[in-house]
Amino acid sequence: MKKDTFKRLKQLTKSCANLQDFLQAYMKTKEITDSPFVLENQFKVLEKEYKRLKKFLPVLEEITSWFERTKKELTLTKQTYIAKLGAILAETLPEIKISGQLPQLKVGILTLEFFPTKDTVKIWYGPQYELIESVNLLKTDLAAEIKAIYQRLEEGGKRDEALLAVLFRAYQLALKEIDMPLGTAVEIAKLFPYVLWGVQKDTFWQLPKRTHFYEYTRSQLSFDLFRTQIRIYQNYEMRLVIATREQTKNKLHFLWVPSSWQGEGYCFAAIAFKKIRTTLP
Repeated sequence: MKKDTFKRLKQLTKSCANLQDFLQAYMKTKEITDSPFVLENQFKVLEKEYKRLKKFLPVLEEITSWFERTKKELTLTKQTYIAKLGAILAETLPEIKISGQLPQLKVGILTLEFFPTKDTVKIWYGPQYELIESVNLLKTDLAAEIKAIYQRLEEGGKRDEALLAVLFRAYQLALKEIDMPLGTAVEIAKLFPYVLWGVQKDTFWQLPKRTHFYEYTRSQLSFDLFRTQIRIYQNYEMRLVIATREQTKNKLHFLWVPSSWQGEGYCFAAIAFKKIRTTLP
């Protein structure tokens, strides 16, 4: 782009404004007089500005050429960036294993689904079972957002005995609702509402309002189960029941739980607490 282009664009803008004013003046004059001499006088002023404006056509052609060239460059740069995005994320997040090919990348236990034409990415928990959020690549640092999601998972929820205590209480309440004995497997869909209430803090029960409500997601429950290694609580063993193929057709009927940080995992449909039998010596 030439050095004086911006100066000439400024002149073009002024000339366009002048032409608009002169044209409006001519049309207004035409409404109040039919004198050809008066109209001709104003027309000459209008024509002079129009001819001046035509001199800026080369500037417009230069700008048009620049737009077309820059658009192609940006499209190519964008395609190259997206193609290398896996490597960029791997460099930015060295502690998380990244695999797959665009438009989908696995970033540990998360899945990224890219929509390049819309400049958006859907971030899924697991293999596209639980949508965490959609982010705009124009406004969001993707690597920073992924780190933030992992941080929220790590810092939120419950683990180990605290988690088992909540699950066992929710399990008892669900059994009471369906009128079944201890040891019966309870569907995830039936259990989860009781879990949700079980993780609420005292502030919510003291003053139940939206700002005090703790949002406990299915993703958080899955992550809490993943990081909890113990399975025994008050002489009961927690067991996760594998989902059937039919149950996996509706995500409300199962919960995906990772088995490793590489994104492997299983779909579970129910939870049961089984009494541990003690054998006499």
